[in-house]
Amino acid sequence: MRDVKGANGFIVARVDASGNVMMGPDAGPAVGRIGNNGEIYDDDAGVHQVGRVDGEGTIWNMEYEIIGKVDAWGRVHTPTGELIGKVEKPADAGVLIFLAGLAPTKSEPGAPLEEDAALMKETLDLADEQRFPGVRKDVKPLTDRDLFMEHLRHD
Repeated sequence: MRDVKGANGFIVARVDASGNVMMGPDAGPAVGRIGNNGEIYDDDAGVHQVGRVDGEGTIWNMEYEIIGKVDAWGRVHTPTGELIGKVEKPADAGVLIFLAGLAPTKSEPGAPLEEDAALMKETLDLADEQRFPGVRKDVKPLTDRDLFMEHLRHD
């Protein structure tokens, strides 16, 4: 049995030799499964995959978003660097995130702040001024006669 510990050091789940995951420090019913290649399933049959841990220790959800990272010492971190817990094998890191629910498993886009919207509007206005400069009003437009007379003069 491999222990999966939370950031506080308490056992959150246990993984047996066949990859079955049991929640809590005691033996109990299997609530998930870890595949041979780091796949994390949220059912004991190993049918519904919720994520995976690759060979470099990156934890991915099924939308191909990076949810966390496990280092060589078995410490599991969120993408922001927050410590989630400690595991014995890198594949067990997915248990902390997907089955124990200690970190968000989907990134949700935030609504833009009003400051950002005002800054973006100002940036777009400056870009329009740069691309489409205004016509100066104090200069008279050139006529065909002015253009042809320029070519005839030889000062």
